[in-house]
Amino acid sequence: MRTLTVLIFTLISTWIYSQSIDFDSLLQQGKDEFYKEFDSQDYDNAVDKLEQAVRIKPENAEAHYFLGYAYSRVNSKDGKGMIAMNLPLTIKSSEQFELVNKLTPKYVGEVVALDPYSKLTAEWGSLAMSYWHNNKPDSALWAFKEGKRRGGFGEFYLSINRKVLDFCTQNAILISSGDNFTIPLWYLQIVENYRTDVAVIDISLLNTIWYPSYLVKNSDLSFGFSNHELDSIQYIQWSDSVITINSSEHIDFSWTLKPSYYEKYLLRGDRLFLNLLTNNRFSREVFFTKGFIEDYRLSLKDNLNSLILIDRINYNHKQNLTFKEYKSKLLPVLECLKDLNTNSQQELNFVDNIRFDLFTRVYDCIKNGDKKQAKKLIKIIDKKANTKIFPFQSDQSLKYYEYLKEQI
Repeated sequence: MRTLTVLIFTLISTWIYSQSIDFDSLLQQGKDEFYKEFDSQDYDNAVDKLEQAVRIKPENAEAHYFLGYAYSRVNSKDGKGMIAMNLPLTIKSSEQFELVNKLTPKYVGEVVALDPYSKLTAEWGSLAMSYWHNNKPDSALWAFKEGKRRGGFGEFYLSINRKVLDFCTQNAILISSGDNFTIPLWYLQIVENYRTDVAVIDISLLNTIWYPSYLVKNSDLSFGFSNHELDSIQYIQWSDSVITINSSEHIDFSWTLKPSYYEKYLLRGDRLFLNLLTNNRFSREVFFTKGFIEDYRLSLKDNLNSLILIDRINYNHKQNLTFKEYKSKLLPVLECLKDLNTNSQQELNFVDNIRFDLFTRVYDCIKNGDKKQAKKLIKIIDKKANTKIFPFQSDQSLKYYEYLKEQI
């Protein structure tokens, strides 16, 4: 009897061990597809491997997370395929991220780009835009609301993006980057009809064929190209060149535009954005959301005014916000923290982004010899963005905060 018990135990242990090896191998094979060269990525293969992995370990959140991403990439590998997204694959992807949030409300596994909450927003928002582009407004509204019902479109990013729109002047052009800006902005304008006077333009989607044509058709915007040119324009070689735009106020605005891609080219999106600026002539003020990759901002970094959540192209040489103006904009932004989902890594990271803008202002106050204002801002940070409630997400931010406190 003892021999039989030992044999059964050995067989069970061997089976468990082999299953563990199989799971680890399958999970890694599925993950590997995400890190291959773009053209060689095979997300159908990733789906196959990851579906097998979750059958072996259905409680493993990381396997479900990557399976959700694999379904998403089969549905639309990048922005070019967004307008052809289909509902069944969106639901499959969504169900995986919903399960991740149920298994581990604060996901700590490896991340492709977005945490599960932000990815739910991206999935359903992209499907909604697909419907919207294909003249199915009722389906678009349903997709936005369904995404919120399933755990996307959290109140923090919606409230933050309301402030983003509030900070834009009437009829402004807002150049957006990143799913946590663009997609909630779409939600606010389409579902809530909020600040529809602002033209929201996703910078990365300008590199697609469908999106610029969609903007021309649905917004009062001009890229200065015929329909044929708009569809066919491609990247060009570029070297440092001075660009001058005579604004609608007859103010000459000049800057040096450097090549962006491998320091040799202007991409399709760069050229369209440049022509948009040239044709608009700042008759509508132009803003950027925060968190931009500098290559996407046409070398305009040194010509921007910071408005906490957005940057304004300072074509007419306006002064930065006064302390009173800055404080009046800052406090409503910090009020949004009450809606923060502390299980979302993206939302926690965004708190650091807000703090960093504050730190920049504090540093400027210290540099200008105004420690009184610097102290007031540090006091606001300590009260409204208390580090015990909202811990720093990077050691670098914490060290900078401690350095500034030492200076005052």
